Amino acid sequence: MESSEKKKKTPRDVLTPKTRWTDALRVVRSYHPEVTIILPDEKIQLRPGDDVRRAITPYVGVIRCALDAKVVMWHGYTVECRVRQVRSILSHYFHYHEGCISAPELDLLIEDLLYVHKV
Repeated sequence: MESSEKKKKTPRDVLTPKTRWTDALRVVRSYHPEVTIILPDEKIQLRPGDDVRRAITPYVGVIRCALDAKVVMWHGYTVECRVRQVRSILSHYFHYHEGCISAPELDLLIEDLLYVHKV
């Protein structure tokens, strides 16, 4: 292969063959604190019977305040767009086990917290 046709390196090329992705992400997190990495096993696990409203209420409040303060921009002006954006952000912090809450119920709960019972 000629030098002008160099293959672009990927993160997998840089890691040693036996390095696990979770270990690599922990190393990145320790050397680059400005990067936020939340591993799947570090998410808050919500199981059937857990009070989902109580768990997500503070998070929805912080997310809404940050978006209203223009720390990050809202991705739309309709209720559906904003609920979808907040749900996407919440998915980085929570894992909903099957039977805990359905997607339509979660959307209604987020909409309630955003517009009816502002936190």
